[in-house]
Amino acid sequence: MRSIPSFSNVLRTDNTRMNVTQNTLKPGQMLTGKVLELYPNQRAAIQLGGSQVVAQLETSLTSKQDYLFQVTSVGDVLRLKKISDSPLQSNRQLSGQIMQQLGLHNNQQLKTLIQQLVSQNIPFTHKDGQALAKLLEQFGGNSTNRELLFVMTKQNFPLTEQVFRSLQAFQSTPIGTQMNQLHQQLAPFNQSNSLLSQLQQQLSLFGGPSPSQAQSMLQQFMYTNQPALEQVLSKAIPDQLSSLQQVTNGERLSNNQTQEFTQQLNQTLNKQLPFQQGERQTFQSFLQRFERMVQQGSVTNTFKNIVQQQAFFQKVMQVIPSQDQQMVQMWLQSSSQPNASQDRQVLTLLQQLHAQQLPQFEQNRLRALLLHLDTANPQSLQIKDQFLHLMKHFVQTSGLQDEAQLAQAVRSGSTTYSTSPLWQAMMTAMSPQDRQVMEQWINQAQPTMTQNQHIAEVMQRINVQQLPQSEQSLVRQLLLSLEASDQVVNKDHFLRLVRQVIQQVEVSGQTREMDHSLKQNLLLANQQHPDIANNQMQRLIQSLTGMQLNMVQDEQAITQQSFQIPGERFGLAKDIRMQFEGKKRQNSQEIDPEFCRVLFHLHLQTLGETMITMSIQKRIVHISVYNDQQGIKALMDTFTPLLKEKLSDLNYQLSSVTQKALSDKEQHAINSDHTAYKPIKREGIDYRV
Repeated sequence: MRSIPSFSNVLRTDNTRMNVTQNTLKPGQMLTGKVLELYPNQRAAIQLGGSQVVAQLETSLTSKQDYLFQVTSVGDVLRLKKISDSPLQSNRQLSGQIMQQLGLHNNQQLKTLIQQLVSQNIPFTHKDGQALAKLLEQFGGNSTNRELLFVMTKQNFPLTEQVFRSLQAFQSTPIGTQMNQLHQQLAPFNQSNSLLSQLQQQLSLFGGPSPSQAQSMLQQFMYTNQPALEQVLSKAIPDQLSSLQQVTNGERLSNNQTQEFTQQLNQTLNKQLPFQQGERQTFQSFLQRFERMVQQGSVTNTFKNIVQQQAFFQKVMQVIPSQDQQMVQMWLQSSSQPNASQDRQVLTLLQQLHAQQLPQFEQNRLRALLLHLDTANPQSLQIKDQFLHLMKHFVQTSGLQDEAQLAQAVRSGSTTYSTSPLWQAMMTAMSPQDRQVMEQWINQAQPTMTQNQHIAEVMQRINVQQLPQSEQSLVRQLLLSLEASDQVVNKDHFLRLVRQVIQQVEVSGQTREMDHSLKQNLLLANQQHPDIANNQMQRLIQSLTGMQLNMVQDEQAITQQSFQIPGERFGLAKDIRMQFEGKKRQNSQEIDPEFCRVLFHLHLQTLGETMITMSIQKRIVHISVYNDQQGIKALMDTFTPLLKEKLSDLNYQLSSVTQKALSDKEQHAINSDHTAYKPIKREGIDYRV
């Protein structure tokens, strides 16, 4: 496969030196700097990467020379000391003497890696250097491993064997291939084990099973989830309960019945608003206030202006039909006499939309049903809808968001974990400082050994005596499980024990395997059935962890979010890779859709390798398609008018669609097109799918 720098997984590097500021540096870190000007009292202006700082020096220097410095302290004044007496050579080459002063062996692979860090101004410590040397010795010093270790250092990932293996698994084998292999290995065991059966159902959605397998998986899914599906359908689409019962009984739906069922499921899911934390409550509070104002006849233009500024309002406008959008716009723009009838129309519309919103776990179940129906009855969904639902389902259920959701639970009490008696009791029995430590630990994709040990100390300090008797038993059960374990506490193991205790004490069914993410079920299955597909499960767990580590990267004001989804369902041999980049909206985790950049990397059956970049500035869209096939330009020209029309419906303006050769992709993707990555007025795309 060709290597496209913008989609080189965790191995994405830049040719420019890292921009280092005084605020990002920590004591003990080493990096190169150029002495620009000397000042009295051992001070100097030093160029560190793209920034210039004034530092207090511990030793004398020569102006206009490069040195390898170590940070001794930060604060109001940055204090530096030079590692070697002599300046670095003009090309910043490291000598054997400097490697010795760094306390590192002067072998070629390690020296090459440290040289890369020095040349690109990536800060590192003595401890980092020793960890890098150990990992090189363990895994080998080939160029792929060195590049992976370089990115781990640059992104401040823990330099541990576990993180290296996770990132290595993620970037070496397509995740769709791993899922398909595990799906096949579980086939002989799924009938007699509910956990393995659930795992196979989850994996089947992302693969391309045969029609007979697809029908069997649909039947199995219906059998496992019938009560929960009936409950959510009775609220969302009550007139399809008969179709649900028909499929559950093993009867095949007619083509017309299938089309109607999938169409209604699709419409229901498309009405779900991508709420961020707190927005659902804000929407509900707004409706209550709006209803009081309508009853009192006091809806004002000031209130309408406030409505337009709310983050949830833009999301509402994206999901309501175009005729309703026009009605709401007319209501917002009417500034003459109050119109009670118009006010009630808008209120009713918004109340109906609010009533249609489903909890995320119910959305996941409906989307799984929709994808199973489409797999068993091909072409029930359009390719566009297949792709969008598969992408959303993968992000929501693969486990990529497990840590983020659990961290939110600690902060806001909005998920199954936090609403369970165990979790609430544990948080109550901690000091505020320990709760903060726990939140930071949960929110980190791959904590260090030191942080794990800190959490073990936090658990020992839990004051169980202050809890009611019923809650004491829950927390004691968790603590005993931790003590009985023969391994040092780590996050995956800890969360697994939390889930097990919750399962034992809650009968609501909300934390059964059907509501677990793919990664959670993999961890449970790997623990309960270590003799079944052990290596394949571990590798998939590592790959999902690697994707989590690489998923979000923040550099200054710019956020980059990248992931990939299996492509086998669409007949693709390799994963579909996507990357979103831009600046977050103020007070939000979303990226502004008016200023952003989106990239796709595909391996299509007919057109072959294809890379698409979409740059958006002030809602003006420019698209570049990288492909070497003859005749692709004529094909693009055929679809351009339709693309322009559909973008216009979304209030975007298509500027141009151009074709470029893949053979020139490095220059175009990094230099010309990659200009969208530099700090122009960019702000981003709504990533919450």
